[in-house]
Amino acid sequence: MKKFLTQNFAANGILLITSATLVFHFLILFGIIPFENTWGGRLENREQMIVFESISILITILVIIAVGIRIGYLNWDVKHKLLSVFFYILSLVFGLNTLGNIFADNDFEKYFATPLTLILAIFCLRLAKEK
Repeated sequence: MKKFLTQNFAANGILLITSATLVFHFLILFGIIPFENTWGGRLENREQMIVFESISILITILVIIAVGIRIGYLNWDVKHKLLSVFFYILSLVFGLNTLGNIFADNDFEKYFATPLTLILAIFCLRLAKEK
């Protein structure tokens, strides 16, 4: 995997996808994109949307920071093993999210988000394996 998929390619791919995702979540939060088209169509009201989108934004920022630390864009003192565990967990979460997207009621999530979360799962697995 390391020869086929370099750490920098995986990291930059994650940064690209998560940056776009961050913009997407802000568009939902500000009402530009209807929240009914997200979260598998399961959100019932605006208050739920604010909570879910806020959590998503915070997690996305955390992922961006972790990637930045892993590849040296951010010079923060974080244990290598801790980052590896974090990326293994992210890989699992994105893998499970991929399965959830496959069964979403919304075609956007089913056909657009599914491949993105699968790619993120693979890229996070690659960063988790970095020594």
